[in-house]
Amino acid sequence: MPGGSIVVRVLILTEVDLPSEFPRWVEHYLGNMVTVQVRKTDFEGLKSQFRDVRRGQVRADELLDYLEPRVRNYEGFDKVVLIINDDGYVRGLNFVFGVARIEGSLAVVFTKRLVGDANIYYQRILKEVLHELGHAFGLEHCSNPRCVMYFSNTLEDTDNKGPGFCTVCSEKLSRKLRFLQGTSRTKAV
Repeated sequence: MPGGSIVVRVLILTEVDLPSEFPRWVEHYLGNMVTVQVRKTDFEGLKSQFRDVRRGQVRADELLDYLEPRVRNYEGFDKVVLIINDDGYVRGLNFVFGVARIEGSLAVVFTKRLVGDANIYYQRILKEVLHELGHAFGLEHCSNPRCVMYFSNTLEDTDNKGPGFCTVCSEKLSRKLRFLQGTSRTKAV
């Protein structure tokens, strides 16, 4: 395309400190078809607004319902990811590592249950960010336990899957990202 290629832009707002390479990791596993920007922020007020005091957890589905319409096209970003240093749940489940709608504009990842040494912790966050972005880009759960789109019932499930997408999910994701590149509002300079 003359004047630069269309890019799909992702903004990650995080409470936790991430390695400086984190945006490049996300870009790599999304086939270098996106650009990622990370900003440190504080979600205390937001978390308290959606905290179930009895359970000591953030109500992830209500948070998503509230925020998604507010972040659509936020600062020209196609997708927004929140990394929240807390525990989340949805009705019917004891906890969730993250939430997103299929083809939604917002993905949320909760880090409280992802703890481990630094390398494992960041790998777990990466996998959950990629998983939730996969949903936001239109992917469903995958039956391949090595694919990042596999549903994680346990931390062991998260540890056993790769940060990469299986061949089937990778092909679907590439098609969806190419489509978004064709419809995106932002041009790379």
